Amino acid sequence: MHDYDCFDLAYSHAAITGYLSSIEQLSGANFGKWKKQISIILGVMDLDYALWVDAPPSLTAESSAEQKAAYDKWERFNCISLMIMKGSITNAICRAIPNSDNAKIYLADVEE
Repeated sequence: MHDYDCFDLAYSHAAITGYLSSIEQLSGANFGKWKKQISIILGVMDLDYALWVDAPPSLTAESSAEQKAAYDKWERFNCISLMIMKGSITNAICRAIPNSDNAKIYLADVEE
C-alpha cells in the first residue's frame, strides 16, 4: 500500500464522518431541511440507490447470479440508507414512525 492510499482511506472516513455529522437531527418542524440533507448526503455518498430502485424480488434457488448481485446491491444500500435515516431522527419521533426495513417506505412514512 502506498502512502497516498492511506491518505485516501483516511480522507474517505473523514469525509463520511463530516457528511453524517452535518445532518440536522429530525425534530418535527425541520422535516424539509432534514429530507433535503438526507437526499444530498445519500446522493453524494452514492448510497441513494435503494431510494430510487424498488426492492428486487426475494431470491430463490433458481435465481441467477445477476439477480443475486442486484439483490445484494439493493439490500446493502437499503441497509445503509436506513441506518443513516434512523440515526438522524430523535427517539421520540423514531418511536412514532412504523418500523420498516425498506428505506423508500420508511422515508415515505417519516414524511406522513
